Amino acid sequence: MNNQTSMTANLKMQPIIQKDVQELLVCPTCRAQSKMAITASSLTCPDCGTEYPISAEHGIVQLLARSSKTSGKANIQAWWGDLYNQLYQQHEQTLTAESLSNMLDELENMFVARRHLAALEMPLDELRGLKVLEIGPGGGAHAALFSSKGADMVAVDITAERVIGTSIKLALCNEGGGRAYQADSENLPFQDDFFDIVYSNGVLHHSEDTVQCMSEVHRVLKPGGRAVLMVYARHSASYWLNILPRGLFSGELFRWPEAEWIGRVTEGRPKFGNTKNPYTRVYSIGELRNLVSAFAVVSFRKSSFQFDNFAVPRLTQFRNTVLAVLGRKAHPGGKLVYGHPYMVETALEVWLGKFIGFAWNIVIKKSTSSQHRETAP
Repeated sequence: MNNQTSMTANLKMQPIIQKDVQELLVCPTCRAQSKMAITASSLTCPDCGTEYPISAEHGIVQLLARSSKTSGKANIQAWWGDLYNQLYQQHEQTLTAESLSNMLDELENMFVARRHLAALEMPLDELRGLKVLEIGPGGGAHAALFSSKGADMVAVDITAERVIGTSIKLALCNEGGGRAYQADSENLPFQDDFFDIVYSNGVLHHSEDTVQCMSEVHRVLKPGGRAVLMVYARHSASYWLNILPRGLFSGELFRWPEAEWIGRVTEGRPKFGNTKNPYTRVYSIGELRNLVSAFAVVSFRKSSFQFDNFAVPRLTQFRNTVLAVLGRKAHPGGKLVYGHPYMVETALEVWLGKFIGFAWNIVIKKSTSSQHRETAP
């Protein structure tokens, strides 16, 4: 990472951490309401004695509960750290406040063109002053976009590399109020009933226990607060015509539970280690309704289909070449989230995504009372 941007992130985090200790943070191990003791090198819970280190270089607090230190979560950290370094490490070293601002404008434009969760379900023009939590910020682009819109932004990721990258981007944002913590979405280190919006794009289905993640989302939302989430769809071209055939042909389907074999054949290959993607879950409409049963459903929407969603080698390259020949250009907004410009969906692909897309775009609401009614189709 760029030393100058790391130092900027560290300096901005210090007073924010102090403020969050007073207003937001709780011990993720024992959930005591006592204020944690803060020093330059750690936060310490006065009730259970658990110490949470603060990185001297980056100012990042490692708020991982004792129960979060499992072999499964270690594999999650190893895999997603590997993929982070594959996608983002090089171009992030040259980021400046000006270049990031320009890239965020391009990113928002791309999200609108793709009819992405971050543009359609996330109320970008209404975020100013709202307390927003992002679970699993990837390289930090979404969190930085929301911060640039005036959100009081908090991001958490279990993977240190992703927390550092997100913290750097948030520090470069003109709004400058965002912060990132290393934490486990199954044991969030936050007060109950705190956030106006919890956002997570394609992350919760990669956890060890997605049901527990949803319980935590519900806990930290204010009554009446909304979760804006994306999880993968079972009944999609990607699952039936790509993932399932690959699971069959590789034999992984016969060796592992579903979430693990799907994980091993999706999201790419390790480059800097040997750990494969540990978990990926997919959801039918019935499974999805069960997953969000504690919430009132505002909307479900399917999206994300491309003509490379089939188990055919080098089909992505073929699709992109054909579209380039037809005059389409890869969108520069892809660099922040995919590590390179992105060939956005055609109008036909967007339309087909409504029916056979891989993304469930979800808006759910924490009820203000114990009663709620589902309104989604």
